[in-house]
Amino acid sequence: MTIDGINVAIAAGGRVGGAFAAETGTEIKALAPIGASTILERTIAAAANIGARRIVVLGGAEVAERCDERVERVLPDRGEGAGNILACIRAFRDDARRSATVVLAGDLPFLDGATFRRYLEAVPEGAVALGLCTGAQYERRFPGAPPNGVLLAGERTINASALVLPHDAIDAVARESAAFFNARKAPWRMAMRAGLGVLFAHLLGRLTIERIERRASRVLGAKVAAVRNCAPELCFDVDSLDEYRYARASL
Repeated sequence: MTIDGINVAIAAGGRVGGAFAAETGTEIKALAPIGASTILERTIAAAANIGARRIVVLGGAEVAERCDERVERVLPDRGEGAGNILACIRAFRDDARRSATVVLAGDLPFLDGATFRRYLEAVPEGAVALGLCTGAQYERRFPGAPPNGVLLAGERTINASALVLPHDAIDAVARESAAFFNARKAPWRMAMRAGLGVLFAHLLGRLTIERIERRASRVLGAKVAAVRNCAPELCFDVDSLDEYRYARASL
């Protein structure tokens, strides 16, 4: 896809508690320290590095304090995941240039500009797209990391935390945003509303990425594409203290 003029919305509202918050010194996942920076600051840097025209971050007051001039504005935290994702999806609905939006998780510690650019360049023009890597690719890149992914047709698959939205598809994806949020760790669920055939295919171990693409395209009324073999760095997000410790030790 064409990267020139692209917009990036970074979702940084996720919170943690208990031992995770105690060890990181913050209840905001994206503000967990990594090296001399935070996960959020690394994510903003990756978006700026690709030349994103507009960057917004969703989060509360603590997040706003850590944003700089690279960020156009901070969207208020809605207090719940589906609402936050919807706000990110709609962040550039009024964009006069009708550029594509990337909804990016704020907890991707291994993401950098070069990796982000390669991913976007692999996205088919005009497609709602989500990256995927195989379990083998993930394990080679992150040996010994906590397990991740779901089984599709007998193969472990991990989805990227970077959803690409052509401007024309924003309203359709917003309509389905709660389902997208709930399916973010289980891609097969993205096609569930298409009918029982998809559910049975999954239960029988026959649900394929191609079938998900076809069904999701019908639900949205837009082209949907999986970006296969994407960089595992886009698929490693920090959902647990073990994942945070792994990332901190590896960077």
